[in-house]
Amino acid sequence: MGKRLRRAALAAVLVLSAAALVFVALPLPPEVLDARALRSVRILDREGVLLREVSAPNAGHSQPLGAQALPPHVVAAFLAAEDHRFFSHPGVSPLALARAAWMDLRAGRLVTGGSTITMQLARTLVPRERTFLGKAQEALWALRLTAHLSKREVLAEYLNRIPFGNNTFGVEAASQLYFARTAEHLSLAQAAALAAVPKAPSAFNPLRSSKRLEARQRWVLLRMKALGLASAAEVDAALAAPLDVTAFTQTFRAPHFVEHVARSLKAWGLGEAVVVETTLDPRLQLEVEEKIQEELSRLEERRVGSAAALVLDNESGEVLAYQGSADFFAAGIEGQNDGVTMHRQPGSALKPFIYAEAMAQHLVTPASVIADVETHFGAAKGTYTPKNYDRKTHGPVRAREALGNSYNVPAVKVTSALGLQRSLAALHRAGFESLTEGAEHYGLGIALGNGEVSLLELGRAYAGLSRGGVLEPVRFVRHAYRADGSEIPLVADLVWRRFVDAKAAALVTHILSDNSARARAFGLENALRFPFPVAAKTGTSKGYSDNWTVGFTRERTVAVWAGNFDGTPMVQVSGITGAGPIFKRVMTRAMDALTPAPLVSTEGLSTAKVCPLSGELAGPHCPSAMDEYFLPGTLPTARCAMHDGVGPGLPAALEARCEALERAQGRVVDLGPDFYDWARAQGLSDEPWLAAACHPHDGAAGTRIVFPAEGDEFLLLSDLPLADQSIPLKVRAGADQGPLEVLVDGARELTLGAPFTGRLKATKGSHRVVVQRVGEHIPLAEVRFVVRSEGG
Repeated sequence: MGKRLRRAALAAVLVLSAAALVFVALPLPPEVLDARALRSVRILDREGVLLREVSAPNAGHSQPLGAQALPPHVVAAFLAAEDHRFFSHPGVSPLALARAAWMDLRAGRLVTGGSTITMQLARTLVPRERTFLGKAQEALWALRLTAHLSKREVLAEYLNRIPFGNNTFGVEAASQLYFARTAEHLSLAQAAALAAVPKAPSAFNPLRSSKRLEARQRWVLLRMKALGLASAAEVDAALAAPLDVTAFTQTFRAPHFVEHVARSLKAWGLGEAVVVETTLDPRLQLEVEEKIQEELSRLEERRVGSAAALVLDNESGEVLAYQGSADFFAAGIEGQNDGVTMHRQPGSALKPFIYAEAMAQHLVTPASVIADVETHFGAAKGTYTPKNYDRKTHGPVRAREALGNSYNVPAVKVTSALGLQRSLAALHRAGFESLTEGAEHYGLGIALGNGEVSLLELGRAYAGLSRGGVLEPVRFVRHAYRADGSEIPLVADLVWRRFVDAKAAALVTHILSDNSARARAFGLENALRFPFPVAAKTGTSKGYSDNWTVGFTRERTVAVWAGNFDGTPMVQVSGITGAGPIFKRVMTRAMDALTPAPLVSTEGLSTAKVCPLSGELAGPHCPSAMDEYFLPGTLPTARCAMHDGVGPGLPAALEARCEALERAQGRVVDLGPDFYDWARAQGLSDEPWLAAACHPHDGAAGTRIVFPAEGDEFLLLSDLPLADQSIPLKVRAGADQGPLEVLVDGARELTLGAPFTGRLKATKGSHRVVVQRVGEHIPLAEVRFVVRSEGG
């Protein structure tokens, strides 16, 4: 019986030994030594200054060193503290294990492990329960590591992974945390202190346990001397040297930007990176943050809780500034939400891309007259009747004015002419990938922003307009490096592509930079007017929950969102009054020290003089012909006939009146039936058009306002009573011209006779002056001017 038991025991030992040998001989699983598990990433701005060190998932801060980069005095300190026989044993120390086993048996429990450096590494790589069985498995893993790695490699893995407290792993990260220097530049005193920490990171925390740490450090230094790992003189000097522990402050600048970069590294093919040099301009970023705070304080009563801004370099596509909210750390405004990447309704900010495509398809030109009148469109759920932001209709408007003033009804009509499928496809080509539903889901409201897009998509698309309709990737990273110092090639997340015809992009850019084209809605003085050429567009979502301003020069694109992350409506705040002032200040700063290049090239475009009322080639009787740009092949061919007098199709009563004036060259303005209801609703005439009657041509043809001139600015003086301040008005008219009415902002202010001079009230703000015959509603001349008070 005893013999059989001995044989069985021997067989078991042989089987276990064979299994152990097989286990040790097996190659190491790749995931065991996966460097990504210990790596943290240092994210830098474009000047190489740390924005943040981002920990690996479920890990802490770590900066691995290569096996050949381990500082000798640091290695010596750890050998003295943890395993001075490291280079002579096979991964386990029989003497240490025997001593530990004897102590554990006497205590009846595991009180000391006799662990070598290799066994400690095994415990870190493959955690086990602290039991006798766990200790045996740890020893097997140590043998396996020794079988497949050199001693220097084992030592490097250990020194890169060992915990030092405060969520920090490895000697390099710990050196920077506790002593603000690399491991290579640690003094011997600091190296010994660092070697003391892993035994009990909490007890020997350098940031708060100075006496306990000093005692342990002293023991390490004396042991180094006893083992011959440091000379007596070196140890004596180290014992007398101060540790110079540095209080640690975690750097976390541009948090939304850093979070986006850290989240995207793997998708960008930079999963191996340990150092990432980004495109962020630190000074511009700081000023963007400040300007957002300043403008939001002004809008606090309007319930504008947050804002986001993005600044791009148009040539390179690099992100120069990226602010996702007013304050990342403000829980009350949900500040950790990222307004650059979130999807919200953009309001009118998508209109330029639909107009550009319609122009490219020769469906509309900047001079095309669109009927801004109440219009009903068939929709999947009944009838769709778009409304303008000001709740008014504006009659005949040219496409230039319609886009510049952001009128909704004309935009929907252009979308209808282009077609839903082509409109959505145009937006997809422009990079609005978040519009994932089908065209019928959005309907014609796609032009007014009923889909959801991101500020990042808007910035990228408008930067594409600045390049003449070319979409390029937005770049966040300039350089990225692996742990061994090699640079990782950058792969663009988007292939260069043209999304609209270059000349169509030029036309839209010209319109968006035309301050007079938007003056009717925004006034001549507005947040989109700059001392250098800027093309810009605003957007306001339904219910005032979001507003936007996006624009560009040749050099920079700026995109701004303002609103509330929880959807709380703002109080009567539009893109021009909410996001607009932030946009103005950020764009002004972004262009500092730059010489603005011409914004748009009109080379290759055709030009013609057109009638501003009909959009057709100006006729001899059109009161104020204007120059307009066109794509080749889209010049109007018809001459304007709106002002040509009696013609077929006039109502009998008016025809008779005009015939009576035939010898006086009577003129009428016939807008056509599309505008009859609109004209009547405006109180313009009893007859269904813009003209009240025919009138002698000779007296009207030369009528113009000599002073003030278009765009003039006047200053109210604070030391003069307002009643004593006025603006001279001078009108030039024909000798036989009858009395003229002067309307200011639509209200009748003066009636003039020869010599047609007078004075206008000086009232702060932007004003439009119209001169017309008494009792008629045909503008003979008009100008716009601005009155300011001292100091603004």
